[in-house]
Amino acid sequence: VEIALREAKVEYTFYEVDLQNKPSWFVDKVNPVGKVPAITYGGPVVPPNEPSPASFKLAESLVILEFIIDLFPEANLLPRDPVERASARFLVNLFAEKLRTAYINVLVNRASTQEFITAIDELQKYMPPPGDNKGPYVNGSTFTSIDAVAAGFLLRLDGCLKRDIGSFPEGEGVKAYNTLHTSERYERYRAYLSALLQRESVSGTFPQVCSHHFQ
Repeated sequence: VEIALREAKVEYTFYEVDLQNKPSWFVDKVNPVGKVPAITYGGPVVPPNEPSPASFKLAESLVILEFIIDLFPEANLLPRDPVERASARFLVNLFAEKLRTAYINVLVNRASTQEFITAIDELQKYMPPPGDNKGPYVNGSTFTSIDAVAAGFLLRLDGCLKRDIGSFPEGEGVKAYNTLHTSERYERYRAYLSALLQRESVSGTFPQVCSHHFQ
């Protein structure tokens, strides 16, 4: 969501919610379900922890993403052509489903790191080959909502594997990371990840992750 906001070049106020100790105002006045991300839109300018009843509240990443796309069409986060637009929406959902499942299972539910590698195997065909003349992103030279969704999951997962952080046995994360970053099989993955890391909207959203990613 934050990547999309940066791509749209809009001003916004960021507030980080402690997921282990969610403030009562967030649940009572923003999202009764308590999930993040969530946004407030419109109404008077107020501190984030004092949301106005006059503002519109919205939750769920993909729903918020569609809202941003509708509000700021000039950001070109989805193609204008109806067929290309539908195809892009399909890929947004595909990337989100595959990567969200791998993210939760590998980092929390004690699944094997192979689940993430399998997800990359399935998604790599949509990633351009290194040096592709059409451009470095899924939709060619244009950064779209597909890339915004992919970046959010890929950077976290790849970074966690590198640091061996997750619910898997010790050493399995580093092993999986080395496979993804040395095998010829995953050249597309590495090229795509590199392109995402070079995008200002991505590096600005995850400054610590991006600055130390390849150290």
